[in-house]
Amino acid sequence: MRPDEVLAKRVASEIQVELESIERLARELAGAPATDETFALRARGSILHDFYTGVERVFVRLAEEINGGVPRGEHWHRQLLQDMALPISDVRPAVISAELEQDLAEFLRFRHVFRNGYGFVLQGDRLGALQQKFPAVLEQFLSETRRFQSWLAGQ
Repeated sequence: MRPDEVLAKRVASEIQVELESIERLARELAGAPATDETFALRARGSILHDFYTGVERVFVRLAEEINGGVPRGEHWHRQLLQDMALPISDVRPAVISAELEQDLAEFLRFRHVFRNGYGFVLQGDRLGALQQKFPAVLEQFLSETRRFQSWLAGQ
């Protein structure tokens, strides 16, 4: 087996481990308290935060191994997300669709607020709206990432 084939299979396996962890978050969120009490909001917020963190871990691995590195600068998180929606000629297809990029951007913005603010300022209605989007965004992320894994495994 060629070294590039070994690398592709290793990266695909690493992504699989991350996807399994991300899927676990859906089960945790389903069991989280649905009230707007501060503790419940913090718990649900933490799970949604973890979701985007896991998504970004997948993207960082791909950027490191395939794209030639992770973007730099103050807005590298946003640039990384945008990069994953771009096909790179003679390198790789887009990892995710433009539609999914826009949906994930909402989770990225939330993660920034969650990391940089106090938990007691979380708003139930805003968190609830994101939580409602979560199942569909998760399913689309899993589907598109698995499609990319298949492409990667075929390399």
